[in-house]
Amino acid sequence: MTSSTPAAQPVAGAPAPDLAGVPPDGPGTADVEEAPPEHRRRKILILLLLLAGFALLVGLAIWYLLFRQPIPVPTIPGETVMPGYVSSIYGASRPMGVAVNAAGDRVYVGATAGEQTALIFDAGGNEVARMLPPKSTGDTHVPVYLAVNPVTSEVYVSDRPTASIYVYDGQGTFLRTFQPPADVKGWQPLGMAFDAAGNLYVTDVGQVPNVVRELDPSGKQVRVLGATAGLNFPNGVALDTAGHVYVTDSNNGRLLVFAQDGTVVATVSRGIGKGNLGLPRGVAVDQQGRVYVVDTSGNSVFVYGQYKDGATALEFLGSFGTEGVANGTFAYPNDIAVDARGRLYVADSANDRVQLWSY
Repeated sequence: MTSSTPAAQPVAGAPAPDLAGVPPDGPGTADVEEAPPEHRRRKILILLLLLAGFALLVGLAIWYLLFRQPIPVPTIPGETVMPGYVSSIYGASRPMGVAVNAAGDRVYVGATAGEQTALIFDAGGNEVARMLPPKSTGDTHVPVYLAVNPVTSEVYVSDRPTASIYVYDGQGTFLRTFQPPADVKGWQPLGMAFDAAGNLYVTDVGQVPNVVRELDPSGKQVRVLGATAGLNFPNGVALDTAGHVYVTDSNNGRLLVFAQDGTVVATVSRGIGKGNLGLPRGVAVDQQGRVYVVDTSGNSVFVYGQYKDGATALEFLGSFGTEGVANGTFAYPNDIAVDARGRLYVADSANDRVQLWSY
């Protein structure tokens, strides 16, 4: 037999429960006290901070659009920020030389293997044209270094087997062969750079001693640098806005800085110490005055400060890249170029690519 206890029932006549103070919609819906003033101030402060952050982002965007320059990054005192890897351009076999126009939307690369042709890529890494040498010069060509004339936007390509410099327009159409002065014998042009006036600087390795020649647009020689400096297979050449000329004296393992009067005013030597070089090849200077030197044997790019009057050496700021095949690593890099926005293009020769780095 089972039994159950009946549920409690209200007793007839018992007084109703006292519901006084309980709101009609149940507990929890009573009037909320107004937030104290400090809470309102905190909300206003947060709102102002958000607005300030938005204004900062708008300001940085305007800076980028107006000046097309890298936005300065604040650093910890004593720390120098190095650029970071962005992307790679493939399609050129064993690229030794690289140049870029100011906007960075045309990248010029010399492929020294495969078809051994100078190629043009757009900013997305797509091949858009080839810079073919004149047929009258034969079938053997090896484009090594390239440079863009800032005045005409013409592209100069040094060709080692023919000891020539071929000139193209920005779209890759052959225009002419650059002729050296008639009294220059054994001309073997290699690295090239332009100053703001359109004068061409060429490392000439065809004679002993090797020299750097400054030539005006017509081919007239303006001056010769390094005749007494003992240059041995100089490769890269670059200029800063003050007119100093930076030359990688490759087989001597050093970087030389020439003043406007042609004297050597600073040197970075070969060695194993901090900032010392091994086998320097390409060199470039950005608009901030930073000097970039490709160290082929070290599989890195070394970064130095701009030459300062009275100094005997350059300040070593750091380096980027290590040996390897992954993104951001190098295998015998050979050249470097920089566009007007401070982006760096490195000819990563043995990895068959050009790497883009940026701050």
